[in-house]
Amino acid sequence: MKGFLTRTRCVLKLLVVAVSPIYCDSFSTIIQKKTFRNYHRQRSTFLGVGRDRRDATSKHKLVSDDEVLLQKRLGQMKHRLQKEVKREDRISVLEITRKKSILAELEGLLKVRDNFEEQYKPEAFTKEHIEFKTMHNDAFIQLSKFCDNKRETNKASEPISVFFLDGPDSGTARALIQKGGFQPNQCFVANRHKSSCELLRKSGGGLLPDENVVYATAAEALTLSEPLSVDGVERSRGEEKIDSSWAFAHKDFAAYYFDGCGGFVPHMIGMLSAALLRENCDDTGPIAIGYSLLGGNKDVVKKELTISRALTNIARTRGMEMKHVMDDPFYYGLSPEIQKIGGSNDGTFSTWVLLQARK
Repeated sequence: MKGFLTRTRCVLKLLVVAVSPIYCDSFSTIIQKKTFRNYHRQRSTFLGVGRDRRDATSKHKLVSDDEVLLQKRLGQMKHRLQKEVKREDRISVLEITRKKSILAELEGLLKVRDNFEEQYKPEAFTKEHIEFKTMHNDAFIQLSKFCDNKRETNKASEPISVFFLDGPDSGTARALIQKGGFQPNQCFVANRHKSSCELLRKSGGGLLPDENVVYATAAEALTLSEPLSVDGVERSRGEEKIDSSWAFAHKDFAAYYFDGCGGFVPHMIGMLSAALLRENCDDTGPIAIGYSLLGGNKDVVKKELTISRALTNIARTRGMEMKHVMDDPFYYGLSPEIQKIGGSNDGTFSTWVLLQARK
């Protein structure tokens, strides 16, 4: 009994202490302080996370919008480029076929091609495209000078001439003249768009002598005695030709740059053959050749191999041999950073070779 009473008293003392105002106040204060502290910690943390999340989301959204717009623009440019390449490929096939049944289709495609010219906007080129183009214009300059120096060794009597394809902005012509120190009369251009020819000529505000710009394809300019159009009169391919001072068929060139030629390999080989299998051409001095394939890099290795083999056969016919310039750019004075693939979305393939007398 005595033990029971002792335990009861202990329990009662504990209850009294537990419910006493002093203890309750202290206990409540502790709970409140902890709750307040935890609440503010959680609240500030949550607010911070939310704010950071909102900031990150808005930044991410802004970046995403810019990327979306860029990708959309690149996609549109790539789509237009692919359409142009397909059109050029089809035109090349129809020009080779020359059947009456397909002349209407050919004329229609040629009209579309001329209309496409008006959409050419160099200012809309991406930074990557401009850098890639500049790099290969520099290669054209250096390789032309390389050939010039070698020909001086062979006692050439006059400055070299170079042939290239150029747009209405005169991008390559400007690089040769302003950066490379070439004279305008050393530069010869073919362009299949009449409006571009007008802008390239001095009479239209361009950089080149009028007689150095011909309204024709590269193959026509190098093999025909007159351009596709003289005095505003268009002539169909295959008609009888007359002599004209505009033609480049008998002009010796030390360097060629076939830029923007689509992706149709037979068309490219046709241009190269027209340029390199001509009479009255110097077989002793080196010849630099650059070309581009547009429209993406599908089967680009196979295409380059086919073109290289064709160039090798052409060189052999002339008693020359072919060297791949890109294998040793430093030797030819090119930047070691030069690349074969680049431009917008890596959609352009460009390379350079050299034909030289067989040793």
